Amino acid sequence: MLFILFLISGVSISGVSISGVSRAAEKPNGDRPNIIVVMADDMGFSDLGCYGSEIKSPTIDRLAKEGLRFSHFYNCALCGPSRAALMTGLYPYQVGIRSWTGLLNKRCVTAFELLKEAGYATCAVGRLDMITAEDWHDPTRVAECTDRFLGVATAGTGNYYKEPRGCPWFKDGKKYDRPVGAYSTDLISAFVADFIEASAGSDQPFFIYVSHFAPHWPLQAEEEDIAPYRNLYKKTDRKELMHARLKRLVDSGLIPKGTTLHDSMLKANDKGSIPAEHRMAIHAAMVESIDRSLADTMAALKKADKLDNTLILVLSDNGASHQIGYNRPVPPNVRPGSMETFICQGAAVASLNNTPFRNYKVSNYEGGIASPLVAWWPRGLKQQGRISHGPCHIADIMPTCLELAGATYPSKFRGRTLIPLAGESLVPVLSNTGKETPRTLVWSNAVRDGDWKLILGTTELYNISQDRNEKTNLAAEFPERVRKMKQIHAQTFSGS
Repeated sequence: MLFILFLISGVSISGVSISGVSRAAEKPNGDRPNIIVVMADDMGFSDLGCYGSEIKSPTIDRLAKEGLRFSHFYNCALCGPSRAALMTGLYPYQVGIRSWTGLLNKRCVTAFELLKEAGYATCAVGRLDMITAEDWHDPTRVAECTDRFLGVATAGTGNYYKEPRGCPWFKDGKKYDRPVGAYSTDLISAFVADFIEASAGSDQPFFIYVSHFAPHWPLQAEEEDIAPYRNLYKKTDRKELMHARLKRLVDSGLIPKGTTLHDSMLKANDKGSIPAEHRMAIHAAMVESIDRSLADTMAALKKADKLDNTLILVLSDNGASHQIGYNRPVPPNVRPGSMETFICQGAAVASLNNTPFRNYKVSNYEGGIASPLVAWWPRGLKQQGRISHGPCHIADIMPTCLELAGATYPSKFRGRTLIPLAGESLVPVLSNTGKETPRTLVWSNAVRDGDWKLILGTTELYNISQDRNEKTNLAAEFPERVRKMKQIHAQTFSGS
């Protein structure tokens, strides 16, 4: 079954350019912000401290305190579709991405291509999916729209300490001899810091896409990072942790009062090769490594005198993964979480990561599609510590970047006729100048219309504003609403 998410919405940026990107308003380079998008892979909604977690994320927590958090930010439930939406401002079905990977069709253009033409220096690191609307598996194509890049053009990771078979690393268009034993997140951190520090003294704005592998399986991390969490999780019951996360989410205002945990998540179990508390500890260490990476980025921004006018966005491509099928037994006398092991999270771990939501990655329930989103921008954000409760989507990031760059989205690009943008700019939310308005979102088997969400097939209707973990099915009480939402879904897909 396909799980594709797209919106029915107005387009906030429209273009008239015939052959490429044009400027909506000529802005001096010093007025245009640097933009850094930090994407985690398979990170759950409550895996960050500022979203209720016990996992240490002091850097991101600081950004949230000084910036903005979103309580209703959505992705596409799966890695490839989410990255396609992020990069194109369109929705997966529009650009031909209906599974975990694939090639974009010829009716789109990526943020990298447009921002580079708009005068931005560009950098991509980690997973290089969908960087270009050409063949993103080809590093020479990636090099055409990025000034610097390091990572893999085959989507997956396979191992955090070495290059796995069939997953070559590339650096700036050439094959990269990836050092064995170096942790992937640390390689990403060093490359980003180098790019930022090289920008010192220049007023050219930059766009950096930090596409982390972590905390996607296989679960691998340093023992010194795992040990504190192993001790914590051995003495603290998983259900107790879930209730504690929920309380912090409610107290912070991210989740409505009265929300309770779903029974299916409290009872989640699996047959992992090592106990859940050990897997929880490795996962937590991997999430913390992302925060440590961002701390290095912040230090580089300070050193280059770029802190004040840099927008940082932190998010995840989908909910936590319950997948266990790729799990391999841990060899005798081998440390779980080392480069010799291949361990998956499993449902017991993912149920904690997705607190308080129901279900997991690939699902259209909130546990599959709800992501944390933290925005930080000293010069541009208004009212520190805000929470935005309006629904928004990963496809909104592309038009947001274009508006901040003073660029318009073209009707044609290099001879290709483009589909008009589906996403909406988040600039009014960032600047606190726009009102939060209802939006209609449609997945392959679900619809959200305002506060209401319908799961098709099983016909489940939920009031998301009061029931984010989808416990109370109201379909029998509101048959007319169900009928109209089914009609929205049918009409939307009939035009796809």
